[in-house]
Amino acid sequence: MEMDEVITRVKNGENHYFAHIINYYEQKVFTTVIRIIRNHAAAEDIVQDIFIKVFYSLHKYEKTGSFNAWLYRIVVNYCFDYLRKHKHQTIEIESEITDSRYPEKILLLRERNEELEQLLQQLDKADYMVLLLKYVNGLSYDEISEVLQITLNDVRNKLHRSKRKLRSIAMTKGGYFNEM
Repeated sequence: MEMDEVITRVKNGENHYFAHIINYYEQKVFTTVIRIIRNHAAAEDIVQDIFIKVFYSLHKYEKTGSFNAWLYRIVVNYCFDYLRKHKHQTIEIESEITDSRYPEKILLLRERNEELEQLLQQLDKADYMVLLLKYVNGLSYDEISEVLQITLNDVRNKLHRSKRKLRSIAMTKGGYFNEM
């Protein structure tokens, strides 16, 4: 069943179809939330709150834009509100890489992920968000434009500048990403 049909059915009162939306988006939303707020325990509660908000706001969604962009706009706004209310209450996230057959690979992947997170945390919030939405969530330029409420040209420019800043930071820090 297509997502548009699921959304239409939920809007028409067939609330049990909302489970399809949760099943499809839950992991993607969780990944976004954990990367923004960096607190695993809080992220689980926030994801639930976000889906409750989406359920009660779904009647406001109109098909003029993509559902993806509409949903991520709610996610981003909710996370920023949370961060404003809970300043500096973040903790390090534990990498969920588990394959006991290759312990060296696990160690290298964890080190690489930790180094990448450290580099990304040095970017300002706007640069971090545009990279997160593009490369972690796989949103299109149009969807990023909708989520961040900026022009398409600004999305392109921010992505280019963000990658350039990240590359510059990586080159000065050395390490795994030195040759980006």
